[in-house]
Amino acid sequence: MVKKILNILLVGATVFSIALCSSGENKEQAAPEPGSDQNAAASRNVNVDSPADVINNQIKDFRYPDGITRPGFSYKKADVSAGDFSEWSKANIAVIKDGISKLPDAWALEITGHTDQVGPEQAEGDKKGNVYYGDIRAKAVKQALVKQGIPANRIVVKSAGSSSPVSGLDAKDPKNRRVTFKFVEQGK
Repeated sequence: MVKKILNILLVGATVFSIALCSSGENKEQAAPEPGSDQNAAASRNVNVDSPADVINNQIKDFRYPDGITRPGFSYKKADVSAGDFSEWSKANIAVIKDGISKLPDAWALEITGHTDQVGPEQAEGDKKGNVYYGDIRAKAVKQALVKQGIPANRIVVKSAGSSSPVSGLDAKDPKNRRVTFKFVEQGK
């Protein structure tokens, strides 16, 4: 009886392993018909990042002020201190310069100025508004980068005002008063 059970298990294991091996074989794919929209590259699921994607991934966490040694810009200010920016650039400028050198002239470094949610977003009466303060912060950092050797024509500035607070922080936290960076294709 035991011998019969062992034979059945042995036969079952053999059939099971054959079934597994045959399902793992490489199957030939039919070639796409001429004139169809598929080609060999499109039929493969290959994810190739563009040079801009690679560089933007490297700088996605760049911000000035860094949020650690200096939490954020002073309230209603665009204060880029030479010493602080010099320290920041030691850690970050090489990646930005590398991006400028690798990307075609149609690409620029976009500096986006941000604010906290204190005050109005747009100008109201004698209040200039958060969009204004985001803009002057981005322009101040642009000037500091130009002094570091980044060509001014390869930098664009914009203001997000208080529309993009730092995730996990109160919208009125001073760490929201910052600039962020990414490479964009100009004219798009």
